[in-house]
Amino acid sequence: MVDGFWEYVQRYDHLAWRELLLGLEKMNVFVGPSDYVYWLATPEQRRLLFISSSCEQLYGLPPDDFYRDQDIWAKVSYPDDRAKAERKWSLLSGADAGVQTYRIINQRDGSVRWVLERTFPVLGQFGEVRLVSGVVADLTEAKRNENERQLAEQVYKAMEQAMLVTDGQFVVQFVNPAFTKITGHGVEIVGQPLHTLYAGYYEAWLYEVIQAGTGESGEWRGWVRWRRKNGSVYVRQTTVRAVPGHDGGIAFYLFLFAGPTYENPYIAAMKDDLRLAREVQKRVLSKPLSAKGIQIAGTYIPSRELGGDMYAWYPIDKQRYGIFLMDVMGHGAAASLICMSVRSLLNGVIRKGIVPTEVFRELNRHMRQLYHENGRMTYYFTAVYVLVDVKERMIEYASAGHPPGFLFQPDGTVAELDRGCAPIGLLPRLFVDSGRLRYEPGATLVLYSDGAIEGETGSVRQKIEEFRDALTPHISLDERMLLAHLRRHFAQKGPLPDDFSAVVAKLG
Repeated sequence: MVDGFWEYVQRYDHLAWRELLLGLEKMNVFVGPSDYVYWLATPEQRRLLFISSSCEQLYGLPPDDFYRDQDIWAKVSYPDDRAKAERKWSLLSGADAGVQTYRIINQRDGSVRWVLERTFPVLGQFGEVRLVSGVVADLTEAKRNENERQLAEQVYKAMEQAMLVTDGQFVVQFVNPAFTKITGHGVEIVGQPLHTLYAGYYEAWLYEVIQAGTGESGEWRGWVRWRRKNGSVYVRQTTVRAVPGHDGGIAFYLFLFAGPTYENPYIAAMKDDLRLAREVQKRVLSKPLSAKGIQIAGTYIPSRELGGDMYAWYPIDKQRYGIFLMDVMGHGAAASLICMSVRSLLNGVIRKGIVPTEVFRELNRHMRQLYHENGRMTYYFTAVYVLVDVKERMIEYASAGHPPGFLFQPDGTVAELDRGCAPIGLLPRLFVDSGRLRYEPGATLVLYSDGAIEGETGSVRQKIEEFRDALTPHISLDERMLLAHLRRHFAQKGPLPDDFSAVVAKLG
């Protein structure tokens, strides 16, 4: 067929050969079978000089039918789109290309298909349009996917449950109005990495846990600490579903956020029980301790009836003391029950393991067995554990995804307790990096939960430094007076967005 076309062109002596060859080269006429349909026609008579054999697949007609019938374009076009198909002849302007999207009817099977047609002028020696070339692409599948996407988007927007979608690399692709309503984040967050919304301290572990959980069952569920646009923190049960792509990898992650608990007829009847549970929770907190070389006290302010903070300390022998502070991810009864569970075995674990690495590994094993074996729900907590040796004036510590504690020395220097591991219960295996610090007589150890550093503005690092600076002028107070100062400090800020707990140890 191409040879016959060239015989015709050789008799068409007024064509600008160089321009014609460039046009044909641009259209790749001389390559093998293609998913595109290429054609060449005269502009005035609109007579088709050449059409590629791929037209039979798209239009359901062989090339000879197009050569015989000058009105074939109108006949194969969808009735409502014939005017669009005809416009290709009037879209050309000088050297510009015309682009049209319209529907056609496949003459073999009667199917309606969407096509994208681009037309190009083939210019003569003096810039005149000698021929019109074109390429037609089948858009049917893309249009179908687009329609399905638009429908899904409308359903997505109408849902009352907060949702967001990321790609396989955890870059935000879409958020629905319900998500914007509870977080303040709208379209400006699209294109940002997911960890910009995360209010925890170890975003790499969040990604690792999601990938591991969805890799096993396609879905992961757990309590996650997120940050609103105004900087405030909220904790929501979050379900993540992995959407596989055609290449076998993950195309998207769908995040579904559980709604808040609303008042219902049963809640009022439960309040007395919750208040009783709160009293029990307060009673298990360690009482102030005063011994040779060490004085310890703590304070706890829950943000609601039941919270997820807990602290405890134990004398291990005559010279060593173990100090522990934890913060369960989440609030309410579930967080409180986890605190009670950990508290019940903490004394035995500390006396058995003694050093921070062993204490954390034993607690992690307990959490994985208790809360992960029979379900996909992920429970975990952050914690800091300090082993104080008053004879050697040495502390050994580890922080499990927890804000760094402070060791204030008498000379005014401050060391942060920033070595450790992932939160307890988050990963099947825990790799703990502990730290050791010496202290001078008169040093002060301060441990705290992240309720102390929540705020509407500023980074986590900035909030940690602000809290440290707020402590510094009052660090000479004894442990009880310093805790009283902290309670007044946070009471002035109004309702707390998260539980607040702190432990102060004066070291002699």
